[in-house]
Amino acid sequence: MSQKKVVKTPLVGYEQDTAAVDCPYGNVARIVTGGAGGVANVHRVTVSRGDAHFHEGYDEVYYVLEGNGLIVLDGSEHRLCPGAVAVVPRKMVHSIRADRGETLSFIIFGTPAMSVEDPRFLPRKP
Repeated sequence: MSQKKVVKTPLVGYEQDTAAVDCPYGNVARIVTGGAGGVANVHRVTVSRGDAHFHEGYDEVYYVLEGNGLIVLDGSEHRLCPGAVAVVPRKMVHSIRADRGETLSFIIFGTPAMSVEDPRFLPRKP
């Protein structure tokens, strides 16, 4: 089966020009996605929690902007606060939750860049 060739192009995306999409516990603004080119997906996420899941073909790096909470990576809990960075390799089960009364706001850099319609991008339950 042949794979579609991804064309990497320079681009600039703007959060203020990106409509947020609701998700179960908050929203996500998909500022840059693989369908637009580039070398990574860049999404700003604001949530109170995210259930355990993994991505088949997609590595993620979370950079926390606001809020405090926990991320669980392959069963190990790690505190999150502004400035924290979490590296989540593809196929690793992970979940996230904000401390009571808070939300977490973070940027996800996802590689390789891919369309949100690509089945390898979609979160899967463990």
